[in-house]
Amino acid sequence: MAVTVVALAASNATAAAPDRWPPVKGSGDLFVHFGEEHLDDDDGEIIFPKVIADSILWSPDLVVTAGDKTSDGTEENLLLWKDAMSAYDRAGIPYFAGLGNHDRAALPGFQKGISPLSPLGPYPTVFADRPYPFGDAPAPPGVTPTRPESDPAGASSHYAFDFGNVRWLILDNSCYEFAQCDRSQNPPYENGETTFGFLADQAAEADEAGKLVFVNFHMPTQDPRPEHSQPTRLPHTFGEGASPENGQFEDAAAAAGVDGVFTGHIKGQWIYEAQKVSYFIDGGGGGEVYVSDAEEAGVDYGYWHGFRLLRVTGKNVVTDAVPVFVPGGITVTEPKPARVGDRMTMEAFGKQPTMEGPAVEKLELRSPDPERPNLANLPEPARIWTSTNPRVARPVAVKGDDPRRHKRTQTKGGEFRATCPGRSRITITSGAESASRVLRVRSAKGRIVQRMTAGPASVAVTLNQPAVVEVRLLKGKRVVRTLRRTCFAGGEAPLVTKFGRRGIKPGAYTAAVTVRSDRKPITRRFAVRVLG
Repeated sequence: MAVTVVALAASNATAAAPDRWPPVKGSGDLFVHFGEEHLDDDDGEIIFPKVIADSILWSPDLVVTAGDKTSDGTEENLLLWKDAMSAYDRAGIPYFAGLGNHDRAALPGFQKGISPLSPLGPYPTVFADRPYPFGDAPAPPGVTPTRPESDPAGASSHYAFDFGNVRWLILDNSCYEFAQCDRSQNPPYENGETTFGFLADQAAEADEAGKLVFVNFHMPTQDPRPEHSQPTRLPHTFGEGASPENGQFEDAAAAAGVDGVFTGHIKGQWIYEAQKVSYFIDGGGGGEVYVSDAEEAGVDYGYWHGFRLLRVTGKNVVTDAVPVFVPGGITVTEPKPARVGDRMTMEAFGKQPTMEGPAVEKLELRSPDPERPNLANLPEPARIWTSTNPRVARPVAVKGDDPRRHKRTQTKGGEFRATCPGRSRITITSGAESASRVLRVRSAKGRIVQRMTAGPASVAVTLNQPAVVEVRLLKGKRVVRTLRRTCFAGGEAPLVTKFGRRGIKPGAYTAAVTVRSDRKPITRRFAVRVLG
């Protein structure tokens, strides 16, 4: 089964702009995934802690990382990363890590992360105190199995565990292919065992138990970028594209019934599919994004910083690529005043927390350019637009709109139709940040209200042009019921509101009729009676 980007349909309970997007609440288990933290990059110490802090806001059940914690697997660097990740410990959120090529100890004479023969170095010792099966400490609640007595000391470079309805397989291709890494594993492979055999056995067992299978490793099997930019012009995959294991793994994953593969290695956000298995490159965890003369930072190229959310309910999976921004970092362009019937597309940009490396100053909060040759490989940054007054500015649904939206007030695309004169605050929420602008829909010149009249048990409003009409029934100063709030197109035929009982006690009341537009509201009050 392929993991879909948004698969569950749920609706927000209110029309108000959400505190953050994607929605926080939901059934099932919530996972966070990211990679390429590179804490010692120029901006790593800014971006990586922001990724951690923002992801904690969603209170995930579990965090999984895809490797390349720093530029080199020295004890000092690994401890630095571990200290940053302790924020999850303080929040009571367990995390499990995979190995990247830069997490192994660099051999003398080799550039950091380049040698396929690099040993594990201090890695097993530094992370030995982490919960099993990553380390040797007791497994956290909800994670199975517990540690057997035969497990060797030290952190594992490959392992498997169950959480809810998912079996996670943490595999190690940090040596550029499994065949190299299989020689230096902890626990070691014995009697001809291999990573491919481990994958097949674990997936078969999970399938027998009715669980989904998620694989996490560092290097993807494909490089979906049109231009293979820094640090190499070659595909940034197993063996830089030279290893036959790229295709071999895709065959094995499909045969094993893997439901999703989560990787890093490429610094940015990418997706692709191979033999109906979804692959996610979540390399926006902190390292400097790759850019070149042919590619730019931003949504059209996949080079931006963030993390992935995965909500799993049974066998349904919802996944979002969530960007991170500086506080107050979203800017919304000023909308032009509109007339009734106009369609307006709002625009917003987010400033990501970069200072020294390639800056993402204006991450476009929209879908990637439909003219991009690799459009299918570009994930969309999670976001939602909300109108506080849909009677004035009604959201226009777009193809592939988010099914979790409040259909009357929200759209992913940022397009709104002006339906009535007035003002509506339009808010965009992406990740943990929001920003808004007021959209004004102008009325035409001339009078709006032609007349307001009342009968014994009804009121009627005749308008010369569109406006929002609100009718409230009052007892003294207390509002008993709002009987109508609607955009009325106007014309010679009046808008009539009758006072049936509607659960209202018979008696004398005041009907307050208000006409709202972009001008000062007009209110008339009439003495009316609700009959028994």
